[in-house]
Amino acid sequence: MPPELPLEIQQTILALATRDRHTAAENLRVSTRTYPWMERLMYKKIVLDDEHTVKKFLDCLRLRPMHVQFAQQHIRSLFLVGSIQKSTLIKLLSLCNRVTCLGLALSTTEFATDGSPLWLALDALPLKSLVLDMEIDSTSSTSTINVFKNLTHLDICNDRMLDKPNAGLEALSALTHLCTVLILGKSDPVAVIRLIGNARLQILAFRVRDPHNRVERFMRKHEILDRRIVLLPIDLTYWAQLGQGDMLVWELAEEQVKLSIPENKRHRCLSRTSIENAYAKYDDDDGDQNPEYDCTVTMARTKGPHNDMHLR
Repeated sequence: MPPELPLEIQQTILALATRDRHTAAENLRVSTRTYPWMERLMYKKIVLDDEHTVKKFLDCLRLRPMHVQFAQQHIRSLFLVGSIQKSTLIKLLSLCNRVTCLGLALSTTEFATDGSPLWLALDALPLKSLVLDMEIDSTSSTSTINVFKNLTHLDICNDRMLDKPNAGLEALSALTHLCTVLILGKSDPVAVIRLIGNARLQILAFRVRDPHNRVERFMRKHEILDRRIVLLPIDLTYWAQLGQGDMLVWELAEEQVKLSIPENKRHRCLSRTSIENAYAKYDDDDGDQNPEYDCTVTMARTKGPHNDMHLR
C-alpha cells in the first residue's frame, strides 16, 4: 500500500477542495484523522441566512455534548442575513459569545424603535470587526455605546450616520478601518472632515450611490483630500458560504491605498464587479469572471443584492 499522506498535506487538500456546505459535510467524513480539523474549519466562520436556518443551526448545536463550550471555543465569525426574529438573534449571540467578527445584514425591524436588547448582546461580545446593515435605534451617540469602543474594523451601512457634524464615529479611537455611507446633499461635510482627523485610521471607505465624479467634486470643494479614502459601491457584498472573505473588502481597500491615485480618476475606488470577482475564487463554480466596469459610472441594483447590476 502506498504511504499515507502527512496530515498537514491532507488538511491542505481538503481546505482547497472545500468551498460550500455540502462539500464540507462530505469532507468531514473523509477520515477520523482529519475530522477534528475539518470540524474546526466548518464552525470557525458561520453564515446563516434566515430565521429557519438559524433555528436549525441552534437545534443541531444543542445536540452536541457540552455545546456551549463548543460554540465558545470554535465559533469566531458570524454573518447573519435576512429576516431573523429578535429572540432568535439574541439566543444565537448569547451562545456564540466569543465571536470577534460579526456581520448583521438583517431585514428585521424589531430593533427600529428599541435597539437596547441588541446593543446589550453586542456589548457582551469581544468584537473587533462589525458590519451593521439593519434598522436599529441608537438614541445615544455611537461614541457612548460600548460595543464600538474596542472595534478596529467598522462597516456601518446607515445613510443617516453623517447627517450631522458630530457623528460620534470620530471619537472611536481604536478604529483602524472605517466604512460608512456618503450621500451627496445629505451628508454633512464637517462630519467627513472630523473623520479624517482620526490619525489612527488606515482606511476610510465611503459607500456611495452618486457618480464618482460628483463625489470627487464634493471632496475637492470641501478640501476633503486624504490618501486613506476609498469609494465603495452602495450595496454590501455577502461572505461566501463557509465565511470565506470575511475581511476581503478591507484587504482590497488596503491594496488600493498602496497604489497611486489614477490620473484619470483622481480618487481610489472599488467597483462592485471587482469585489464580486475577488469573491468568485471562493465559489464552487469556476466560471469566467465578470468584465470590469469603470467604477466612476453609477451602478443600479436590479432585483436584489445578489443580482447582476446594470448601468444607469
